[in-house]
Amino acid sequence: MSISDLLFGKKKTFDHPILGTLKSDRIKGNNQTKTYTWRGSIVIGNNTIETLFYLEGNNAAPFNNHIDFVCQLAENWHSEHLPNIEEKINKKGIDKVEPFSNWKKDLYLAAIYAANKKNTDFELTLEPIDSENLDSIGIDVKNGMITKVEIY
Repeated sequence: MSISDLLFGKKKTFDHPILGTLKSDRIKGNNQTKTYTWRGSIVIGNNTIETLFYLEGNNAAPFNNHIDFVCQLAENWHSEHLPNIEEKINKKGIDKVEPFSNWKKDLYLAAIYAANKKNTDFELTLEPIDSENLDSIGIDVKNGMITKVEIY
C-alpha cells in the first residue's frame, strides 16, 4: 500500500452486470454513513460515444436507487426518456433556436450526475458530438420526472 493510500484512503471498484465497473473517490475507513462519489460510463442505445455517470454511495458501493435510475435510463432511453425530453425541448422552443434545431442528431447524452444522495434527483447533460461546438442542454430530473430544461 502506498503512502498516499494510507493518508488519503484507497480508490475502490464496484462491478455491476449492466453498468460495468464503477470507481470510487478515495475511501478511508469503514464509515458506512459517509457519502462518496462513484463514477462509470456506459454506451446508451446506438450511440458510439460513452455516457459518463456520477453516482453517490457509501464506502462499499453506489446507492441502489442511483444504480436503478441509470440502468432504467439506459434501458429505456429511446422508448421513454428521449420522447419526454423532446416534448419538453419543443414546448420550451429550444428546437427553434440555433444551434439546437437538429439537437437529436447533433447532441448525445454526455453525462448523468446525481444531484441528491437520498433521492433520484439527477442532472442530464446533452453535449454536442462535434467537440468544437460548446452548446449543450441541461435537464433536471426529480423522482423520474423532468422538471427543467435549459440551454448552456
